[in-house]
Amino acid sequence: MQGKMVEKDELLAMLTEIYDQLEELENVLESNLSGLRQDWYYEQSEKLEVCESRLEAIEEDMTVIRSEADNIENAKRSAGMKLELGF
Repeated sequence: MQGKMVEKDELLAMLTEIYDQLEELENVLESNLSGLRQDWYYEQSEKLEVCESRLEAIEEDMTVIRSEADNIENAKRSAGMKLELGF
């Protein structure tokens, strides 16, 4: 009977040691993953800022193109009116 108690105590001690190691591992993983999450967040933020600035540049270009197209259309209309008035 004494042998079984020693085995139980040894098994309990080993399980406690495993539990402690798992807790330590969990803490290390959490801190590493937290750092990785922050790095990933900053990388994504930078990429979004680049995309945002490109989109703004494209929108500005489109505004200029539309304005030029409107000017050309207005010039054509004005020229057409002049020809009509000439007849």
